[in-house]
Amino acid sequence: MNLAELNSNVRIYTPSNYKFIAVKGKDSIDLLDRLTTNDLKSLKSMEHAYSLLVSPKGRMIEILSILNLEDQIILGCSADSLDKVLEWIDFYTFGEEVEITLDEKDYQSKIMIMGENSIPFINSVFGIDMSLSEGKSMFIALNKPLYGRIKLLVVNKNYFDFGHYEIYASKEDIDYVLKLLKKNNGNFEFVNYLNDDEFNNYRIVNNLAGYPTEINENYNPLEAGLKKYINFNKGCYIGQEVIARLDTYSKVKNRLVLIKSDTEVNSELINENKHIGNITSYTSSDFYNGDYKLAYIRKSFIKDSESDFNFINNAGSEIKVYI
Repeated sequence: MNLAELNSNVRIYTPSNYKFIAVKGKDSIDLLDRLTTNDLKSLKSMEHAYSLLVSPKGRMIEILSILNLEDQIILGCSADSLDKVLEWIDFYTFGEEVEITLDEKDYQSKIMIMGENSIPFINSVFGIDMSLSEGKSMFIALNKPLYGRIKLLVVNKNYFDFGHYEIYASKEDIDYVLKLLKKNNGNFEFVNYLNDDEFNNYRIVNNLAGYPTEINENYNPLEAGLKKYINFNKGCYIGQEVIARLDTYSKVKNRLVLIKSDTEVNSELINENKHIGNITSYTSSDFYNGDYKLAYIRKSFIKDSESDFNFINNAGSEIKVYI
C-alpha cells in the first residue's frame, strides 16, 4: 500500500450519520471551554477547532468539531453520540446563558473533501481562492438553477494530516453540490467518491481514531493519538487533572497503532501468552484483503520503538506494527 499516493488523490465523502448542534448566547465559548480539552477562548470568528469531551476519569466521551460563527457556535458530532453529547453539556451547564438546539435548517449535512490536492480542487470547481481565507473558514455563494443563489460554508479542518475541508449546508443544498461535483471534477484525474466502508478504510490506514470504535470511555485521548487537541496551559475542564497527570508522569498505558496481518486474527492480541492489546477497527475485505486494522497496544510491549516491527501472536500469525 502506497499511503502517499493514496492521500494525494482527492477523496470526497458525505457521512450519513453526522449531526450539527447550534450553541447561542454570551456564555457559549466559556461553557464549551470549561467542558472540553482544547483552548476555545482564543478561537476567533470563522475559526475551527477540535476539542474532546472527557469524563472526570479522563476517558473519552466524544471528539467535537467546533466552529465559531461569532453569532453562534456550531458543534459537529456523530449521530450515534448526539444524545450523550447533549445530555453531557446539559448536565454540566450551571447557570450559563446559552441556548442549545439541534440545527435542522442551515446545517444539516456536510461534504468532506480530503487529500493533498483538496485546495486546488476546491478553487477549480468553485472558482474561488481559498488562500484569501488565511486558514479560516469562509462563505461562498453558488447559483442553483430554478432556485437562485445558495450559501455554502467551507470549513478548514485538520483531522487528517493533509488537506481536509468540509462544506456545510442544508441537506437539499448538499445533495445539489454533490451532483455538481460529480459532473465537474475541475480537470482533476483522480477524484474518488467514498461510501461509508471506503471512508472507514481511509480513516484506518491513516491511523485516525473514530467514534465509537476508538473514541469511547475505555481509553483516554493520549492513548488515541489526540494529544494535539488538548491544551495543557488552559484552565480547568472536566477530567483535566487526570489528563495532566497521565501526561506529566508518563502513565499512558496504550497506544493506537495501525497493524497489518494477512491472516485472520482475533480481536484480542496475545504474544507469549500475555495480553498486549485489542483490535478496534478492521478494513473491509475488498481493501487490500482486509489486512489493515487499528489496535490499542500496550506501550510496555511497543517500548521505545521508533520504527515498524513484526511479532508473532499466540496463533502463529505474523503481525506488523506501524510506528
